[in-house]
Amino acid sequence: MRRLAWFALPFGAGCAACCYLLPENGRLWAAAGAVLTALCAAVLGGRAKRRIRIAALGCAAGILWFAGYAGLYLSPAETLVGGKYVLEMELAGYAVEAAGGARCAVRVDGLRGEAVYYGSPALLDLEPGNRVVDQVAAYSARDLAGEESHSFISRGTFLRLYGGEPLAVRPGRAGNWRYLPARMGRLLRERIESLYSPETAGLIASLLTGERDGLDPQASADLSESGLMYITAVSGLHCGFFVALLGVLAFRRQRVTALLGYPVLLFYMVMVGCTPSVVRSCVMLGFMLLAPLAGREGDMPTSLSAALLVILLANPFAIASVSLQLSFGAVAGLLLFAPGIYRGLCRFRFKGRIWRFCAGTVSASLGVMACTAPLSAAYFGSLALVSPLSNVLVLWMAPALFAAALAASVLGGLWPALAALPEALARYLLWAAGWLAKIPGHGVYFTRPAVWYWMAGTYGLLGLCLLIRGRRWKWGVVLVLSLACLLVVKEMPRRQVAEDRLTAVVVDVGQGAAVLFHSGGRTALVDCGSLNSPRAAGEAVAAAMDQYGWEKLDWVALTHYHEDHAAGLPWLLARVEAEGFLLPQLFDSEQGALQQEVLDLAARYGAAVRYIQQPQAAVFGDGVLTAYPPVAEGSGNEAGLTVLCSAGDFDFLITGDMNAATERKLVEQYELPDIEVLLAGHHGSRHSTSEELLEAVTPEMGVISVGQNSFGHPTPEAMARMTDAGMTLRRTDAEGNILIQAGW
Repeated sequence: MRRLAWFALPFGAGCAACCYLLPENGRLWAAAGAVLTALCAAVLGGRAKRRIRIAALGCAAGILWFAGYAGLYLSPAETLVGGKYVLEMELAGYAVEAAGGARCAVRVDGLRGEAVYYGSPALLDLEPGNRVVDQVAAYSARDLAGEESHSFISRGTFLRLYGGEPLAVRPGRAGNWRYLPARMGRLLRERIESLYSPETAGLIASLLTGERDGLDPQASADLSESGLMYITAVSGLHCGFFVALLGVLAFRRQRVTALLGYPVLLFYMVMVGCTPSVVRSCVMLGFMLLAPLAGREGDMPTSLSAALLVILLANPFAIASVSLQLSFGAVAGLLLFAPGIYRGLCRFRFKGRIWRFCAGTVSASLGVMACTAPLSAAYFGSLALVSPLSNVLVLWMAPALFAAALAASVLGGLWPALAALPEALARYLLWAAGWLAKIPGHGVYFTRPAVWYWMAGTYGLLGLCLLIRGRRWKWGVVLVLSLACLLVVKEMPRRQVAEDRLTAVVVDVGQGAAVLFHSGGRTALVDCGSLNSPRAAGEAVAAAMDQYGWEKLDWVALTHYHEDHAAGLPWLLARVEAEGFLLPQLFDSEQGALQQEVLDLAARYGAAVRYIQQPQAAVFGDGVLTAYPPVAEGSGNEAGLTVLCSAGDFDFLITGDMNAATERKLVEQYELPDIEVLLAGHHGSRHSTSEELLEAVTPEMGVISVGQNSFGHPTPEAMARMTDAGMTLRRTDAEGNILIQAGW
């Protein structure tokens, strides 16, 4: 490994230590310790002395760079947090729709880096470079709802600004050459929307630009479940296709491709947003293209290290980026493990190009999985076991899809017929992803500790195999043993649930609500939404159903049409069949858009809709879901349904987000039974779960569905009322999914 690698990798380790481990007042001491280590290395001899010195200095440089960058970029932005200001901002890109308005990356005069600005829908009509004046409230970019987050700062965003209608809009530098890549990207996306069908346009746009906003929830779920979502993140795969296409256009002349094609690749990198994965790819391809022209050999570890150094010099907080970690982990897996797996597969007595392609694809997939599986489990809560098969079915046509889609999108204005080939290839990809996502056991969901223990045990056995020389059968033994343990781990929770008793699962969806009920082989769901969960509420509910072996939903009831109770449905229905909906009667309100979305989903997936205007009972197995109509008017919180799930002597009551006054009307209008479990109203708001309600239904247990939030939920007042009533309290933010069975 070259000297650059010995410096760059410890540089990254220093940045990671600052990001995850070192307190701010300990960074200088850590850097001093690294420098001292470099000095002490002088007593060693040979290569060890040089390598330790370079590595120690690289680590010290990473720590100091991170600390200095934080002082110059993050600290000035943090001084504004908590205040309201009239600021002039320059739009750094095109705005996109956000809840109740639009959001856009902006640059604020006097601050380095970028901020994210949430404003009115008027932002959608502006161009990059336009300047906006607005009164905004400033919030931290690294402190979300009271918990530290690296999501924004890893992308170079150091402040969150919330405003309204702009006080003034000025032309600014709109049309400036620096925003040409953004304009070209916008033009490319508009061309894609005009050329392709709605089913494939989102996929092709994400394939070419990396933007997933237009990706249909069904397509998104299928790609994620089949392990093919990486195709929508512009990375080495896409840049390799791009360079290959440029090489063909340059008649395979390496010098022409390097000197003329590489600048085009760099422009493409800026156009798609300079994400860590595409920067890594462009730097490594630059080494591959330019090194021969300088009379040097390409070196993968050195080029990978150089890419890491370039990214961290631009923003050391990027070390916490999911994109960076997955991208570099994938390349590490290709370098470290894929060659050995390929040699092992080639020992089988099969010949021919098809076998070599399958062996190469499977070995690459397994090598990547070896380094990225823990990251996928930690960040996304799932692991696609079918990804090697997925790549065998799809990778053969990925270069053709990319090249054809790019050519058709650029030239489609002249020859629209060119869009036919990428349209067909994209439909095949979506079909393959959908088919793979339906294979039983296609994925593993990390919803409980036992699954993590299985993964840790598997890695432990693989590590032991690396230490044992020879004996090729050891890998097969580990594979069989790991699969057997996985089957046991997946079967345990299914054995835990008794079919003859009503089972309730309050799913941890963050700041939202979703409650599953199962009885006699039938399943019902009340609400499915979240405001801030890192994983879509629908995906969390589908994972919980998979955990217990529940395959479809007989009924889905929504208390009301707010995002924290209904926004997860598109992702849930993309994976789970639902037969019927129990809904509040539609009315004109601020909830209209989400109401229509729910109806569109019901029509798309063929689910029956039943409006609740009087108490109605829906039977599932031995359980009964009774939905009560709204008892008050006003906001969506007050004009929502109440749902009671009963089986024998067991009753579970859900009141949605109604306040104390509406709860009082509820108990006055309907004779509710004494219940065993109450889902705390409005996630533990002090305005809900009133004494009148508690006295009327006398619950024994209270469950609070809550996550990170800025509302103070659950409030001390609500919890005090429940504990004073003699209730046992349980919380999803503390326990995760909460399982309750009748007769517990």
